[in-house]
Amino acid sequence: MLTNVIKECTIILSMIERMLINLERERKTRALALVAMFLSVIGISIGYAAMSTTLNIKGTTTFDTAKWDIKFKNLSTPTITGNAEVVTAPTLSNTAIQTYKFKLTRPGDSITYKFDVANDSPDMDAIIGTFTKPNPTCTGSGTNATSDANTVCSNLVYTLTYTATGTAVGVNDTLAAGEVKNLTLKVGYDGSALPTNDVEITGLDIAIIYNQN
Repeated sequence: MLTNVIKECTIILSMIERMLINLERERKTRALALVAMFLSVIGISIGYAAMSTTLNIKGTTTFDTAKWDIKFKNLSTPTITGNAEVVTAPTLSNTAIQTYKFKLTRPGDSITYKFDVANDSPDMDAIIGTFTKPNPTCTGSGTNATSDANTVCSNLVYTLTYTATGTAVGVNDTLAAGEVKNLTLKVGYDGSALPTNDVEITGLDIAIIYNQN
């Protein structure tokens, strides 16, 4: 009788021990599963970080002021016809031909100068927006001052033309970037009548304003 009881207790204890062992195994398995899941999440995060890329666009921009450069160049020596005389030779700068003084004494007298007008702008075409060439003023002296002045001014030749074509310079004439045109300035006397006394001629000023085309 006692022996049977002991056997039964032994069997029960063995069953309890196996149950405890199984529970411990299940607990460790769940723990390992959680650890494996955590490591897989870390692995995914690391994978995304390794495959990310940053793209940058960097640079600077400057606004460069345009170069506008229209100028006179290469003033020639004068071509003199008849008894005309250069009293004061003209001076040349980039933007002016000035301070000249001529003397005409007979019909057919003339003085001619040639020079270039250049568009040295690298990429901007030009056009004449304003061209001013006033009528010269003649002032006589002595008793026939008025008639002498009229005689001279009505026979005076004062022209600015393109050397290649002979056409007069005027508004809307173009000058492309890098282009050079040669101009001819002529002052002369074409009349057959002569004044009785000296006549002063003024107002021989020409203004040319080029605009961007």
